[in-house]
Amino acid sequence: MASKKERRQEGDSVLESLRLERTTLTQDEFAVACGIPRTTYQRWVSGKTSAKLTLPQLKAIARLLQIHSINELPDDFGPRVRSHSQDEDE
Repeated sequence: MASKKERRQEGDSVLESLRLERTTLTQDEFAVACGIPRTTYQRWVSGKTSAKLTLPQLKAIARLLQIHSINELPDDFGPRVRSHSQDEDE
C-alpha cells in the first residue's frame, strides 16, 4: 500500500476523495490506469481546468471507483465549492 505522502490529496476534490476512499492507487497509478496524463489529472483535481473525458477514460474512472450509476459521478472533479457560511464556521 502506498504511503500517505504518495497518496496525498490535492485540495478538496471529490475525485481525489473517491480515489482515496475506494482505491489503493496513487495519483500517478490512477491517472495511468484511466489513460489520463498525470499533469492533466492534477489540473482537474486542483480546479485549474475542467475535465474533458473521453468515453474510455470515463469508463475506467467508473470501474476503478466502483461507480455503477452515472448519478454516482460527481458533477465536477475539482475542489468542492464552499459557501461563505462554511468559511465563517471555521
